Amino acid sequence: MREFFATHQLGLALLHGQAFFVLGLSILFLARRGARMEVARSLVPLATFGFCEAWVGWSRAWLGPTVVWVAWLRLLLLGIGYAFLFAFALLIHVPPRRRTWKQWTCVGGLFAVWLIGLAIARLAGVPEEKVRLFGEIAARYVMALPGGLLGAWGLRRETYRTIEPERLSLVKPSLRITGLALGCFSLFGGVIGPAAPFFPANWLNQDMLLQITGIPISLLRALCGIFITWGVIRALGAVLGEIELWLESVERVQALASERERIGRELHDGIIQSIYAAGLMLEGSRHNMFNEPEKARMQLTRAIASLNQTIQDIRRYIFELRGELPGDDLETGLRKILKDFRINTLLETEFIVEGDANAGRELGAERRQHIFQITREALTNVARHAQARQVEVRLRYDDDMLELCLSDDGVGLSTPPSNGGQGLRNIRERTRLLNGMLDIDTAPNEGLTIVLTVPY
Repeated sequence: MREFFATHQLGLALLHGQAFFVLGLSILFLARRGARMEVARSLVPLATFGFCEAWVGWSRAWLGPTVVWVAWLRLLLLGIGYAFLFAFALLIHVPPRRRTWKQWTCVGGLFAVWLIGLAIARLAGVPEEKVRLFGEIAARYVMALPGGLLGAWGLRRETYRTIEPERLSLVKPSLRITGLALGCFSLFGGVIGPAAPFFPANWLNQDMLLQITGIPISLLRALCGIFITWGVIRALGAVLGEIELWLESVERVQALASERERIGRELHDGIIQSIYAAGLMLEGSRHNMFNEPEKARMQLTRAIASLNQTIQDIRRYIFELRGELPGDDLETGLRKILKDFRINTLLETEFIVEGDANAGRELGAERRQHIFQITREALTNVARHAQARQVEVRLRYDDDMLELCLSDDGVGLSTPPSNGGQGLRNIRERTRLLNGMLDIDTAPNEGLTIVLTVPY
């Protein structure tokens, strides 16, 4: 086994770097997806530690320890990585609402003392090799050792504090493995380092470990990185999976609510308006029953015809709920609506078409249905409130949009209508669904004009 590890030192160094690089990438991606989770946000400093540790491992494999600037850069990144590991341990012990700049100041001050110590030792004439050796051991003892131990304990506390009990069983085993791996790293990365002529590095070091067990320290650190990565991915992945399922259920509820609102809007704009018109005719026939029986009979006949048409509309609407939309083109549908309106109200109507219908793109059946229902709602409001004698509907085709204008000569309004009525809310909602624009112009005794602009 010793010979095997001796001949595969390069592969072990690459494995060491790869394990921690995957740790950093995994935390960043999962923390971005789970930005609302406190545990995910707390793991971001651990990602920085992973990237730094990855470069430390790869530098041994790719560039070797003999290049001076590489050795100094490796030491600097090692110190930065362990400082972030220590920062992770401190942050995870503090609830998010109580986290302040003090935690970062503590870590920054410790890192600054470490850097100043390196600079003073070098200016004092200590050889570079010894400065780097003592600097690495100091970083491991002062930052990596407490960072790993406190991080392992804090991760357990954070898990029980922030994750709901019903989800705890999903992540508890994975986060326990992560905590155990962090604790092991505090031993293999914080205590067992290079040999040095002082306690405890003179007897508890990586050379002694290799002589006793035959296992290189890079393999043990790589295994720590692999288990930390596996635990983090499994834990955050399980929670995010549960969140995705919850979001899907919310989207289904929202879709159901939207469909219910659409059904209510369709019933209000179409069926209920037709029944209301039939009621108006029946009311008129009751008043004319004795004085003008012939007129009353005609109104009754029209009311019966209107109710029969409403029954057909209800049946057609049931088919629409099954996915079948009317196939009438825009002009044909509008003419039918105006014909029914004229028969039901006896008001004079005029339908004007301007432009070429083939100049623009054809509207889909669903968009045409919105325009039909807007027209029905506007005409119903004329019959109810306008006291008009004449209604004009003008359809104009432009190159990139169509314009539908409905105007009457009724009493008008002193101010434009607000969103208080259900009918106007439906018109505005349908306009929004059409990505169109709605303009209402009115004045007392000057009628009311509705202009709907719809892009193709």
